[in-house]
Amino acid sequence: MKKWLPVALTVAMSISALLTACSSKDRPVATDAKATATETSKVPVPATFNVLSNDGAYAYTKQAKKDDKYTTEMSKLFSDYIGQPTNIQFEFIPSSDYSAQVTVRFASGDIPEVVTSSSITDPAHPTAVENGIFLQLNDLLDKYGKNIKAKIPDYVWQNPLVSKDGKIYGIPKPITPMSPQALLIRKDWLDKLGMKQPETLDEYLAFFEKVKTTDLNGNGQNDEVGYELRGGFGFSNFFFYAFGLTGGENNVLAWHDVNGQFLPDIINPKMKDAIKFYKLLYDKGYVNKDFVNVKDADWNKAIQSDKVAMWSHDLRNLNTWTTDKFDSKKAVVDLLPGAKQSNGQYLLGPRGAGIAKVYILNAKAKNPERFIQFLDWAYTEDAKKNTFFNYGIKDINYTESNGQINYDVKSDVNSKEKLHFQSLLYPAGSTQLNPDVVKKEGILDPELIKKGMTYIDKNLFDLPSLNMPPLESIKTKPELNYIQSSLFLDTVIKIMTGKLDPDKGFDDFVLDWKKRGGDAAIKEANDWYAKNKKK
Repeated sequence: MKKWLPVALTVAMSISALLTACSSKDRPVATDAKATATETSKVPVPATFNVLSNDGAYAYTKQAKKDDKYTTEMSKLFSDYIGQPTNIQFEFIPSSDYSAQVTVRFASGDIPEVVTSSSITDPAHPTAVENGIFLQLNDLLDKYGKNIKAKIPDYVWQNPLVSKDGKIYGIPKPITPMSPQALLIRKDWLDKLGMKQPETLDEYLAFFEKVKTTDLNGNGQNDEVGYELRGGFGFSNFFFYAFGLTGGENNVLAWHDVNGQFLPDIINPKMKDAIKFYKLLYDKGYVNKDFVNVKDADWNKAIQSDKVAMWSHDLRNLNTWTTDKFDSKKAVVDLLPGAKQSNGQYLLGPRGAGIAKVYILNAKAKNPERFIQFLDWAYTEDAKKNTFFNYGIKDINYTESNGQINYDVKSDVNSKEKLHFQSLLYPAGSTQLNPDVVKKEGILDPELIKKGMTYIDKNLFDLPSLNMPPLESIKTKPELNYIQSSLFLDTVIKIMTGKLDPDKGFDDFVLDWKKRGGDAAIKEANDWYAKNKKK
């Protein structure tokens, strides 16, 4: 079950829009949008936007004020670019308390020009669209957001996180890359065993058997496992993906067409085979026996203690798995393309909407087109913009000599503050995996990141239910969803550990799930699918 905030710009788009440093002269779309802005007003029209945002739990952001040096510099660069004085100010609220405080702000009517949220129907403001609090953005985006519209695929705009009934009320800040699936393997162990990278399920089993019976970490014990699981199945879903299924993403069920009926993957007949495969891994000792109680920190420790051959994670977190992080100081980590199918296609995981959060404009905001232009600027290839979001402010975060940028990621200021400008402030995602940034930082291998991006581009499968709104019939029944302690995961664990017969246990679960409200959910989902499925 994924923990990131749930696919996707294509990687080709991500690389060209977010990762490649290009000349500011080559921007036909941006120039057109910029011309529209200057034609609208020939005289200076100052505009200020107060943006309500969580602090991302970043130490620097927690203490950042409205006149913070980075937002000041960002406003100056945008003002110079657009030719209009614009002030973008952020009010940062602790992430742990964000939803509660936003709820209070909306209840009191103290709503700034811009709010960032998980969706336009977040529980903090569930009826704001119906109450006319949010500004409809379709026409503004068509006129002032041409770069945004060009870089974000149409299906993302149809997602209920940003639109309702064809009307757009939110602008997504994408995850970068938008579906950062990663399947990691100890390449040094593969080499030690003289084996090639596993591709098919049989090859994974053969590799795991060798891992189990060979003292690869050299501690005199056969204490290594093939694949490390977490409690609640966080970052543990790869062998569901290998069957073209996923229980759900971001606590929302995934659905597929099964012989003309739209069914959740958790009751898909193929899911029984996937669960049986997990049971096989458990029975053979290829996964950690204590997985039910394994917390995130335990999971990390097992891997970094040289006891795990393969694991799933987020591509953005590759810095967790550099050689120096392992006890042996010898680990070499590589990425795998997924599970090879009989047709030659690899399955790495599902493609999601890739929305980290949503920018929403107050219907009472003045000069709303200017904020759209600000967001649109993030998707242009303006060189000064790229330099700022990549490296920060000259003579504070980096220096320049002979036209070259000198950037030390380990300097005190950058080690504490880079995530603020590279990720939290950047409307178009994050620049952390920008190949130029990665090369200058010298911590990660740019070629490994490129490989991961390629696998994401080629090996993710689509979810027909991606843009289906939350189902009213099970909205208040978490036990029917895909979360820890749900009926499904409880059944999976009991089958894996031998407490339930695989066939009878799964069949009984399906009947129970339907009886508790699943039948109503299936009807509701099929009604939606009949109206929205691709012809």
